[in-house]
Amino acid sequence: MKRRVVTIVLAVALAVLGTSAVLVYVNRADARAVAGQQAVTVLVVDKAIPSGTSARDAKASLRKQTLPASSVSSDAVAEITAAQESFVTSSDLSPGQLLLKSMLVTAAQATGGLLIPEGKVAVTFTLCGAEAVAGNVRVGSDVAVFGTVVTGANEVSAQPNCTGKHKQQVGKLANTRVAVPKVRVLAIGPAASTTDDDARASGISQRAAADQDDLTMVTVAVNQDDAERLILLTQTGLPYLALLGPSATIKPDDHLVPQFPPAPKKK
Repeated sequence: MKRRVVTIVLAVALAVLGTSAVLVYVNRADARAVAGQQAVTVLVVDKAIPSGTSARDAKASLRKQTLPASSVSSDAVAEITAAQESFVTSSDLSPGQLLLKSMLVTAAQATGGLLIPEGKVAVTFTLCGAEAVAGNVRVGSDVAVFGTVVTGANEVSAQPNCTGKHKQQVGKLANTRVAVPKVRVLAIGPAASTTDDDARASGISQRAAADQDDLTMVTVAVNQDDAERLILLTQTGLPYLALLGPSATIKPDDHLVPQFPPAPKKK
């Protein structure tokens, strides 16, 4: 009799434990299912947004939409914060597209790593070692750009020749003037090297190839007028950098020959 009672009690206890375990499992499964169906509010592109648009300006082309949490990426943007307003879109965004954090990058990332000041453009030109202040120009340096051009009959533009004298005019005079009195260097580095095979394929001598290997590419931040001056100078003359000291003052000079676009008048 006593053994039967113990058996019944054990059976009841096992039944209760089994039922409890099933209920716990079901409750957890329900919780997971409910969590997956929870609604979250995210930002969706309402009107097409071009690449490079600031997050501040993109707000007008975004709308909020409520979606199930299970269908939304963890990278989704729910709201553009003050810290994100200066970011820009990394690519073109189409209507209906979910806005992701990875789609918002810094301006430097959007421009290939160059941090271009507001209102400026980046211009690159090539110099020999001497014209680049013998390698003493660095990113962030302020430099003045001088230019040498030739005038008169039988003229030959001055061009880089990194191992010897620069080519000068045949007939008349060569003039050196200030092209841009002050610019900020954004990037600097060696130009692509020329291999022996490249030299033979291009029909140039090994010495000429060595000259090209000494070339340095300098990228500066300028406004439109200065960009026009620099591009014209690199095409028709010889640019030459001067590294500016803390108190150096270079006077603008806009009467280069060929004539550069005149400097804007001060208001």
